[in-house]
Amino acid sequence: MQFSQRRSAAILAISTLVLVAMMGLPVQAQLGSPLPNLAPVESKVFTAGQSQFFRLWGVQEGFGPVSTDGGCSRCHKQPVIGGGAARLLTFFGKTNPDGSFDQLISEGGPILQPLSNAPFIKSGLCTLQGEQIPADANAIDKRMTAPLFGFGLVDAIADQDILNQVTFEAVNYVSDGIHGVANLVADYKGVIRPGRFGRKAQQPTLLQQVAAAFAHDLGITNPLVFPEDCPQGNCNIDPNCVDNIDPNVPNNNNTASGGKGIFAIADFPRFLAPPPPPNLTGNVLLGQGVFMATGCNECHLPAYQTPLQVFYDIDLNGTQFGPSPSISNQTVGLYSDLLLHDMGVKNKSKFPANTLITGQATNSQWRTTPLWGLGVRTAFWHDGSKKDIPSAILQHSPDGSGEAAVVIQRYQALSPTDQANLLAFLSAL
Repeated sequence: MQFSQRRSAAILAISTLVLVAMMGLPVQAQLGSPLPNLAPVESKVFTAGQSQFFRLWGVQEGFGPVSTDGGCSRCHKQPVIGGGAARLLTFFGKTNPDGSFDQLISEGGPILQPLSNAPFIKSGLCTLQGEQIPADANAIDKRMTAPLFGFGLVDAIADQDILNQVTFEAVNYVSDGIHGVANLVADYKGVIRPGRFGRKAQQPTLLQQVAAAFAHDLGITNPLVFPEDCPQGNCNIDPNCVDNIDPNVPNNNNTASGGKGIFAIADFPRFLAPPPPPNLTGNVLLGQGVFMATGCNECHLPAYQTPLQVFYDIDLNGTQFGPSPSISNQTVGLYSDLLLHDMGVKNKSKFPANTLITGQATNSQWRTTPLWGLGVRTAFWHDGSKKDIPSAILQHSPDGSGEAAVVIQRYQALSPTDQANLLAFLSAL
């Protein structure tokens, strides 16, 4: 099909898509606000979760002994609390001569935690230093802090809808070389499900994403992520560096708590509204037509729909709330299929499959990044290395070996006017 034909067909499809999406979209909230139509109990726990998100954690609550920072809002803050940041997390490991991979857990890997809780120990006797990348690490990866907007809606998308998208792409996008796959990983109940959170879609639930950040970024263990990250791999921690931890705190080794602490933190991103959809007029509307005609939508799926009735866990005992008026039957306009795609040789990470930060994803497979909120970001790509949207587009298949090669060829063949309209649309997301 010629580009002009593709564009005409795409504009027709867009008209239908926009009408359908508008029917399912709730009244839009301001960026950083809660979802509309919260049940009274949801509004209450959102406010409580927001206060937990803002706070800086103390040593007696299990903070440390090493961390990436002292509170969630220290990283998730741009352009408002709950957003992302250009700040990078560092992951390291070692590829051995025989090709095997060592996550260097015995040396503090795979996540670098450069801060120590020593400044917060009242006695002043703790001399523990933050972690450094060990000398034998030869695999170093960077990840940019991702925004949390709309996470509760993403969490509510039915597993089967994500798996159906795998089949749809395999059938309909063969000529373009697009064939996304799900990262099948275990949830906290032991059920194998398609991942949806993380750069590699390695986390299948919002709660696991929060629990992992709680443990590896704040250093606070919890019932879902129990083992302590030992500083530089040394688990013989100086007693001077550990204040007396209150046995009644909801996390750490207190599994009888049911994980109340991580549920309280998760309530904030669960009910955090997504970025509002673009105003589809003028160049923005024309740009959406270019987006569809070029084939960007084949991975950056404009929307999923949540089930008619959504129930979610409120503790680890399986107690649920629902149906949720704020999350049920909602259009999730995230512009991502949540699947893994092979991005080519030049986009390989240093980490192979089956590691803490990959799940089943290979080192050249990446989850399709949601595009909602793209217009308020200041850095792009998983490592923040791209400073503008056109550079990020070209990075999708810089050497022609990735799945997006055909789509990128179409993008490069666009007229300057079409490229400008496409940029107007993406900047409006």
